[in-house]
Amino acid sequence: MKSRQLEILLYLLKTKKTTHRDLAEAFEVSVKTIQRDVDRLSVQGIPVYTKQGNDGGIYIEPSYKLSRSFFTKKDLQTVIFALSLFDQISHEDKMTSILSKLALIEPDFVHLLEQDASEYFVVDVVDEPVSMEEGVYAAINTCFDSEQLLQLTVKGKVQTVAPISYVLRSDGLHLYAYGEDYCLLPLADVTEFEILDREFERDFEPYHSMKKVFEIQE
Repeated sequence: MKSRQLEILLYLLKTKKTTHRDLAEAFEVSVKTIQRDVDRLSVQGIPVYTKQGNDGGIYIEPSYKLSRSFFTKKDLQTVIFALSLFDQISHEDKMTSILSKLALIEPDFVHLLEQDASEYFVVDVVDEPVSMEEGVYAAINTCFDSEQLLQLTVKGKVQTVAPISYVLRSDGLHLYAYGEDYCLLPLADVTEFEILDREFERDFEPYHSMKKVFEIQE
């Protein structure tokens, strides 16, 4: 579950009803992206549904509550260590705000895991933290959400790719993508970028399967 999908779930638990447009404005993404997020929440067994007509919108079952069974302790450990990894390669502090919400589920356990993550989990693979909400990273994140093609200039070579995932390697952060073939692009070497008004369709197979997981739409 993406952090935005968790935010949407928390929003629905508070309001019980909203619309695709209201969520798109609140999270600064497209209506299409919100539709995908709601679909994925539903696939995970969360009782979220849409209704058409004058009283239409997005609803969640009134009786549904985010209980301790939603996240196991192993789930929380995985989330917190992943947040610790993100914060060590990024300028943004995402961990604090998300932990404050997870603490509503298991406050003492979350606090202990936060201490473990900060004391025992150190990442030393990037020379400097990057801003995941600016520049080429913001463009890549937009393409992930909207499934749009991205044009990059890497070491003087211009190429159009469909972004698949970030890859963190010992020599820094890379983009795994598909253009003429599968490729791994070092993001520190990107000098220019542009989001294209062309979409691609992604299957949700693991990217490392090395299968063709999407079809370029002309």
